[in-house]
Amino acid sequence: MLDGAHGDAARWGIEYQQRVGTFFDAVDFTPVRLIHISSDRETIGNSGIAFLRELAELPPEQRKPRAFAAADFRGFDEETFKFLLPGRDLAAQSEEAVEALADLGVATSHAYINDHSVTPPAFGEACGYSGTPSVIYMNSLVGARCNFEAGPSSLAAFFTGRVPRYGFHLDESRRATHAYRLDFTPCNVAEWGAVGALIGRALNSYWSVPALEIPDRSAAILSLNHMALNLASFGSIAMFHIIGVTPEAPDWETAFGKPAPDPTVLTQADVLEFLDSWGGAGEKLDVVALSTPQLTITELVEIAELLDGARVHPDTTLLAYAPLEIKAAAERIGVKQRIEAAGGRLVHGHDFFATFAKEIRESHNWDRLMTHSLKVANICAGYGYRPRAASLEQCVKSAIAGKILP
Repeated sequence: MLDGAHGDAARWGIEYQQRVGTFFDAVDFTPVRLIHISSDRETIGNSGIAFLRELAELPPEQRKPRAFAAADFRGFDEETFKFLLPGRDLAAQSEEAVEALADLGVATSHAYINDHSVTPPAFGEACGYSGTPSVIYMNSLVGARCNFEAGPSSLAAFFTGRVPRYGFHLDESRRATHAYRLDFTPCNVAEWGAVGALIGRALNSYWSVPALEIPDRSAAILSLNHMALNLASFGSIAMFHIIGVTPEAPDWETAFGKPAPDPTVLTQADVLEFLDSWGGAGEKLDVVALSTPQLTITELVEIAELLDGARVHPDTTLLAYAPLEIKAAAERIGVKQRIEAAGGRLVHGHDFFATFAKEIRESHNWDRLMTHSLKVANICAGYGYRPRAASLEQCVKSAIAGKILP
């Protein structure tokens, strides 16, 4: 590849990966079958689009893919984004990224990777994913092997069919480093997200692998996904174990590879104190952003039921984000119509925080934001919002009231 025998794209890719591997003291390369490439237009930027087009202009034999790559929940909801950022055609800008990736052979699906509508990796399989939610999900809940591959890294893997073997591709990096125990069962995804946020904030290290014991081993995958998102968002953590639940942690000793330390106990009081620390109870509510992860059909049904017989307050905007296929399914069964009849907006495309959220805030003079996702709250606080995270039910009821309900 370095000699150019497999094309210019592979030569660029392997040169880039060698620099990454050298930096991280990689042992060697490992083959990969599945790649996830972010199509986030805000992150790719104009220079990224230009680079993708430059690669796409190479003759096909110079840019042969060596793995299957998907780009998830692409695009923008044209109608909604005309409202969010009037005068700016985000749908057209997003389509630039979609077309550039598609020209390279990337499957530009509308799926959300973690719902497995895109073929998932197998237990123990190496993969090259760029999305932080997907990486921690695959490492922990599936037991596949992946590092956080930045956009260029995953693109390089698309052309080389391999990634540098370091970090979470190695057995020793996947062993637990810290022990926690919950003495309660979280009531909703916001509380699960708060558990992830508290642990992530305490450890704050990519190389930390927390192991957690929970009272109820039948916790829903969606709940654990919210915890995972916030371990990554608040602590850059790429892997965790749940004792007796995740595939590499049937017991404490297996998770650690040795006798485990005494666990730190997290209580419901810890979680509620953290959620209450965001403040805002009783204040005027500008926007409710229900995204990250994008919503399932069951969540959309719940939102529709909470809105039945009511209407979103005229001073509040309610945005519910779902992959395009899920949005279409919601429309087929009348759920989309029920949400929109009550004044909400069912949006497809990239998540709220990844769609020029700062510019949207400035355009609408928004201040108070409410969400069921601690990740949205964490990121949007950096964009000047004053966020509050709460259960899906509390978010919808607050949107109806036009103020943050306690």
